[in-house]
Amino acid sequence: MTTEEEMDNPEIDPHTPAPPTERIWMDVYLDDDGKLAKHDWCLDTGIIKNQGGEVAKPKGFYITILNKMKYILDKDLGHKLGSPKISEAQISLLLKDLDKVDGFYDKWWRTESSQLETFIKVVQHRRPDLSKRFIIDTVTRTLSG
Repeated sequence: MTTEEEMDNPEIDPHTPAPPTERIWMDVYLDDDGKLAKHDWCLDTGIIKNQGGEVAKPKGFYITILNKMKYILDKDLGHKLGSPKISEAQISLLLKDLDKVDGFYDKWWRTESSQLETFIKVVQHRRPDLSKRFIIDTVTRTLSG
């Protein structure tokens, strides 16, 4: 993206963090010891910032997964011959469904695991014939390169 294009489409952060003096004490994510830590929160929405190790993946990651699923099903890799394929139209519909999910790509509060759960539900809503195992395997293949 060129500098001129960046000025036309500046990336706007939808969250305004509270000042450091306004941080709130909460449990540390996935901490068994019950330790507390200060957490940021958004002045506009009141959403508390995720400070765990998991960070939401961008839209491009899910586009890659859907294209990898299409490739696997087109080539009959690990599936029986004649299994249903995924069309470009279905990929487009799935991406629109993901866009409709409130805060799906929001790195402020969404975790990767909550994204994955939602992604599986969205895919299986449109394609109930695709197993949860197949979807997770495709995500794992994408993460491992």
